[in-house]
Amino acid sequence: MEEDQQQPAPNREEPVEAAAPQARRPRTRGRTATAVVALLVIAAAVLLRLYVYETDIVEGNSMAPGLHSGDFILLCKLGRGATSPQRFEVITFRAPDAKDVLIKRVVGLPGEWIWIWGNHVFVNGGYLEEPYLGRWRGQFQAPVWVPGGSVYVMGDNRDDSEDSRKWGPVPLSSVRGRAVAAFFPFNRAGRVR
Repeated sequence: MEEDQQQPAPNREEPVEAAAPQARRPRTRGRTATAVVALLVIAAAVLLRLYVYETDIVEGNSMAPGLHSGDFILLCKLGRGATSPQRFEVITFRAPDAKDVLIKRVVGLPGEWIWIWGNHVFVNGGYLEEPYLGRWRGQFQAPVWVPGGSVYVMGDNRDDSEDSRKWGPVPLSSVRGRAVAAFFPFNRAGRVR
């Protein structure tokens, strides 16, 4: 009797009905989001390049020992034309002959008298401390008035620099930006001081 009560074991090899395949929706939402993010990143980079930062390469050794020929620098354009550069800032500007872009340090501000006696610079009669300089041969120059809307610039390597001593104060309208950092070569990378 026991044999009658047992039910046959299910056949595991019987085919099971397969679920009907469902149509997959294309994953356009993910691709669209990626494309939008990529376009936003590109637009931000372009806007930063046009209005905020720029790169340049130093040519010549007029700013040695801080900057050397071939150094890549980052320039900040913010405030260009809106505010005057501060004393001791390193700026780039279009040369008075309008051919080259030069890099120099701001020594004199609008409304100041600049006078050079030997290897010392005097601003409005007071000696200007310049710790970034080495010795230079020096010269003698009569006092020069820096008019409004201009700055007086000099290279750090005074013996090998054409600057405001030769062509006078630089109009602020020709300033391209403030040098913020040198980023290549890596062994000289760092903030411009």
